[in-house]
Amino acid sequence: MFEDLKKNIEQEKEIISDVQSVLSGMKSNPTIRPFYLSSLSSLMQQLKLLNKVVPELLKENSPLKKFTKEPRKKERKIIRITYIPPSNKEKKFITLNKKDKKEFLEKLKISEENLKRIRKEGSSHNLKVESALRLRSYIKFSNRFFRRISEKIAPNFTGISQDLKKGNIKFLLYSYISIALMSITLSFILGIIIFAVLLMMNFSNWVFIWIPFGLLGITIIGFYLYPASEASSAQKKITQEIPFATIHMAAIAGSDIEPTKIFRIISTSKEYPTIGKEVNKIITQTDVYGYDLVTSLKNVAGKTSNKKLSELFSGLATNISTGGELKTYLESKADNFLLDYRLERQKYSELAGTFMDIYISILITAPLVLMMMFIVMNVAGLGLGGIAMRSLLILSVMAIVIVNILFMIVLNIKQPKV
Repeated sequence: MFEDLKKNIEQEKEIISDVQSVLSGMKSNPTIRPFYLSSLSSLMQQLKLLNKVVPELLKENSPLKKFTKEPRKKERKIIRITYIPPSNKEKKFITLNKKDKKEFLEKLKISEENLKRIRKEGSSHNLKVESALRLRSYIKFSNRFFRRISEKIAPNFTGISQDLKKGNIKFLLYSYISIALMSITLSFILGIIIFAVLLMMNFSNWVFIWIPFGLLGITIIGFYLYPASEASSAQKKITQEIPFATIHMAAIAGSDIEPTKIFRIISTSKEYPTIGKEVNKIITQTDVYGYDLVTSLKNVAGKTSNKKLSELFSGLATNISTGGELKTYLESKADNFLLDYRLERQKYSELAGTFMDIYISILITAPLVLMMMFIVMNVAGLGLGGIAMRSLLILSVMAIVIVNILFMIVLNIKQPKV
């Protein structure tokens, strides 16, 4: 039975190690504290049940047992359990009191599922940290070569500066310009290398001289349009989140809570990630820069990319400064935002119906008619401007594939975020 005790102690060591993982996870991600507390509770309960069986195991291994007479062989109170944890797929066994078996297995199942999620979140967090460190290194490298130039030309790119703020892109303007200049330089060098390799393979490949300039142009256009694209994306996401965030704020305001705490609750909620970033700006201005709430609301309202959110923050600032009823104001705004949300959904449903009609007529009916026409032309021995029938079929299939891809892209762009 010493082997059983040894296995139980090994299991307790693993549980203590898992407890440390849960505690470190709770420090790095306090927003889901109840989840971590549930994991801790199940792990501690397992420890308790494993400790409960120790007296029985020691009793069975007692040296006095051989000198005492047992009138009858009693039924064993302990039982051995075998299980395979999903983390390493290695078969394990532990010993427990019979009556504790069901409870232990329930707690074990809860802890294994929770730990699997914690490990997954931990690995994704590590990847994010690693990518952030790489990006920071690239920013330092770019600033080393282009910072002086970037600082000189930065005043000419005020539009990009505003888009960086509206899109919540955490770059200073001169750093973003430095990265752009470094990327443009590297892309042009890469294009020259590709052209040189092609030229060495065959001198007639000099026609590919456009490759360096093509990569250069794509990089410039990409860096120029990216901030505006992110600002537009943030605006759309805010439009989708604002009705539900306003309802949430109205519910909180109904409890006569301090207005600043309303924004703190919204900022910690994972249901409104984009609005949460804007709300965090308000909290930063009040906590770090020392502005009052009304001033902070007005400042953020003037810089946000979404007109509805700007209107909401400006209205809240006016309401707070005049001593109005926050709950009534938020409820009325929530009704307006919900109406706009329903109208937008209805508009998209009608647009989707139109797209479906276009898809059926262009990408289902038209190809069938074309195929029938090609078959008839092939049987009749007719051609089309000297183009072979097989080439026509290949071109038709390629055209259908390209149109399908374009159709999906347009539909995805028009689709409102969930």
